[in-house]
Amino acid sequence: SHKANFTKAHVEYLEYLSVKTAREVGRFDTTENKSVPTKPFITESMEADIHDNFETIKILLSTLGYPIFEETKTSTAKKEILYCKGKDASATGEMIDDGFIVFKGSKVNKEETKTATPWVVGLRAGLISDKVLVPQNGIYVFTEDFIFKSPSAAAATVLGRQANGWTEWKNKDGKTIDTLYRIEILETLIDK
Repeated sequence: SHKANFTKAHVEYLEYLSVKTAREVGRFDTTENKSVPTKPFITESMEADIHDNFETIKILLSTLGYPIFEETKTSTAKKEILYCKGKDASATGEMIDDGFIVFKGSKVNKEETKTATPWVVGLRAGLISDKVLVPQNGIYVFTEDFIFKSPSAAAATVLGRQANGWTEWKNKDGKTIDTLYRIEILETLIDK
């Protein structure tokens, strides 16, 4: 596929995006990387490809325990039930201090999409093998509460495709985690 044909411009843009995001998130010390690379010019289609690849990198790193690009979750967060819905999926969960818990009984799309990455397929296969996910009436169901390293890993499992958990998980009013946490951080700053 054309996505595999990375040019020097692709790599330079990926470096720019990685350093910029890591600095904005601020979970890890990036001071050794003194200069932020300048944003190289690339076509819109190349940029879209790289952002797709970057989302995969974010999910993989978080799952491996290196949430370099995932925003820090604030301890002031109000615990609330979050929902992720797909074709046949209907899951509930909650943010925890450094991860995301999907609740027992959550329903999961049985089939992965054609664009599901090998990582998503492997993650789901492991949960099926461990009987955390069991088949039931044409879907999979969580047999226990399960903790993921990130909301994106949880959403990818539920939806059977690459997914940004910060926008896929929503509260009862339809607000994404991303929006909820931004509001919470602003409220904290205003209170000060």
